[in-house]
Amino acid sequence: MRILFVLPAPVRVPSGGASVVYQHAKGLVERGHEVTVVAPNRMNGLPGVARAAAQRLRNRWHGVAERPLWAPEGVRTVEVASPKGLNIDSYESVIATGHQTAPWVHRAMGERVSGRVYFIQGDERYQTPLAEATWDLPFTRISISHWLADVLAEHGAPVAAVIPNAVDRETFTCTNPPEGREPRVIALYHRLPVKGPDTLIDALTRLKPLVPEVQATVITARPPQHRLPSWVSVRIRPDADSLVELYNRAAVCLHTSRLEGWGLVPMEAAACGCAVVATASRGVSEYLADGRSMLQVNVGDANGLATHTARLLAHPEERAHLAQAGIEDVSRFSWESSTSRLESVLKAAL
Repeated sequence: MRILFVLPAPVRVPSGGASVVYQHAKGLVERGHEVTVVAPNRMNGLPGVARAAAQRLRNRWHGVAERPLWAPEGVRTVEVASPKGLNIDSYESVIATGHQTAPWVHRAMGERVSGRVYFIQGDERYQTPLAEATWDLPFTRISISHWLADVLAEHGAPVAAVIPNAVDRETFTCTNPPEGREPRVIALYHRLPVKGPDTLIDALTRLKPLVPEVQATVITARPPQHRLPSWVSVRIRPDADSLVELYNRAAVCLHTSRLEGWGLVPMEAAACGCAVVATASRGVSEYLADGRSMLQVNVGDANGLATHTARLLAHPEERAHLAQAGIEDVSRFSWESSTSRLESVLKAAL
């Protein structure tokens, strides 16, 4: 098949949703398909020129390259000036990847019915209420999680399949026994409120008096906009090897989001032997179980996050048991299986 993924914008910094798209694109190429990823930069016209200049300045300030972040072998990435520049005629399967892209693909396909696919990775109504209307467009819908599939079904827009995320097992692996790790915490920082940066800062602030020797590292795509505690180390866009090393040094991974379609960072950390302490942001429960392979608190409960983390740091045996269960639980998922399922859905949509 000739397959086209349509992203909302060019990818310059790490993004969970975009990484999933490129992971599937890579797998589909390995299965013999021709795959292109297109990203409108929406920088045409005077307002667009101004946005482009501001974006370039910001990227230079943050040390971000102007080329696409991911470039898997065999996957072609194309940037176009505007969604109106989408040319889908030569593709058998066209995949919208977000609430912005679904209307673009819908207009570009016109009366064509076959090959329309909508890959829904989150409940994007937190961004705009208009996202819900895109669920009603005539697509073959797929989601990454069962909870999201339930939301869509309740709306009257059932999905054709749930295609779960995974981690690269050859990359994200446990090389340091969980029970012997220093009191170190790792977490994702993101400026968006839905990612819970305020909860993260509050939890770390509460944790320090409970465990004075604790160390913490936050990973982030761009320099933080919030003031983090002075004792917290910040790592901006670590490469894969560095990220795996950070996970393997940490004893606990804190997950503070308010809402997640899936949540890749806790999954990667669990695969590397971190015990996960998470808010009930829905996505993480797709692959870890509260009380078995993670400890979970209500969304926004910074005190609960700090208390659970302090207990795990003080009890290595309990932490190791939780971490080992996490390794087992995430090992049930594989990109090979998920991309094979996606391939079947794309063929059926034709």
